[in-house]
Amino acid sequence: MAKREAVTYSTESAFHALGLPDADDLVLRAELMRKIGEIVSARGLTQTQAGALMRMDQPRVSALVKGRIGKFSTDRLLQALSDLGQDVEVRITPARTGKGRLRVAA
Repeated sequence: MAKREAVTYSTESAFHALGLPDADDLVLRAELMRKIGEIVSARGLTQTQAGALMRMDQPRVSALVKGRIGKFSTDRLLQALSDLGQDVEVRITPARTGKGRLRVAA
């Protein structure tokens, strides 16, 4: 007989659900990486072409599009977006609750 396991549903990110201390930063980097992947795909760029624009070698672009989040800082991802011709704007506003949040609005 198959063993039944309890399933917990959450509206939080997987990083938050796992209780990772840097979950907000991981979500931010994941969203930035997703946006970079969308831009590269929409332009029909090869990884080599994208790397030339973002000043990365092809293996690094491969890691980026595969979501290897630990290999990229927020700063480097913001620079890559700028290199791809995107305006990047940081806006700071008071939080509605005690702790603020990090997010990408595109």
